[in-house]
Amino acid sequence: MQFTVTVNQVKALEWGLNSQQALLFAFVYGCPSWAKPVKTDAGIFFALSKAKIVEELPLLTDKPDTAYRMLKALDEAGLIELSSTSNITLFRLTEKGTEWNRKLDGSEKYPTQERAKGRKNIRATSDKSPSKVGKKSEQGSEKSPTNQDTNNQDTNQGTSQGLQLAPAAPSQAATLALISNEAPRCVIPDDMPGPKDQACKTFKAWANYAMAYRKRHNAWPVWNAKVAKQVSLLVDRLGIDVAHHVSAFFLTINDARVVGNMHSIGDLLAKAESYHTQWTTNRQMNATTARQIEQTQANINAAQQAAENIRQGGRRNAFL
Repeated sequence: MQFTVTVNQVKALEWGLNSQQALLFAFVYGCPSWAKPVKTDAGIFFALSKAKIVEELPLLTDKPDTAYRMLKALDEAGLIELSSTSNITLFRLTEKGTEWNRKLDGSEKYPTQERAKGRKNIRATSDKSPSKVGKKSEQGSEKSPTNQDTNNQDTNQGTSQGLQLAPAAPSQAATLALISNEAPRCVIPDDMPGPKDQACKTFKAWANYAMAYRKRHNAWPVWNAKVAKQVSLLVDRLGIDVAHHVSAFFLTINDARVVGNMHSIGDLLAKAESYHTQWTTNRQMNATTARQIEQTQANINAAQQAAENIRQGGRRNAFL
């Protein structure tokens, strides 16, 4: 989590940003100093996943989809340009966006990565000859760096797609682990069945499902040709950026039928869109809950009908 975010209220008001947009852009503005650059046909962009925004700005939102909609708003405001690869969101600042923290003399308080390259040589000189440029900082001094906007940003995009594993029991909180955008957050056991190539379309979704499955049921799920096709269809239906989230969430489902089927991948695929909604809203729906809602509605309908009868003075037959 980023501890400090500096908001330029003058620019935010000038550009018509609301508080949430200003908070997000203040964070995005500093990202080129640590985010991974990606070369595209349109030029250099920087990798910034939706999950990374949620991780670093929990005060802003806890939903990746909401974070992406906010990014789109900044794009529409002309502050950033958005692009993407097959599995991650890319951005770069526009000329207008670079004015966010520009001082009166036109220089930038916190330069982007390209402008910061020249400063690396200065730092190298100061390390070799500290007496000429300035004394070296004492060990540990970077715990409170001058540029608070990049505090706690030693993490890289390898942790940007962190997921939640299913708990072994409903009372346990979900734990962070498993698959990131570029590499697993934890060691993938050699005996895990299924694809091992991280570039494989189904790797993240299957690895999250398999690890969460073993955590809950103390055994690996079966991997075969049918399961491989089902996981591929799951990714097609939910998208590669979401399928692995839903796969892990599915193992927290406590519907009697699903539990009785040992959280089979077929059950996940059969109601993939429903589980996506449950993951997004963090509200599980099972048969008992559905019946309770149905009964509540039936009671409401009966009460409304009774009230209507009273208003009409009761029903009469043909001879009265």
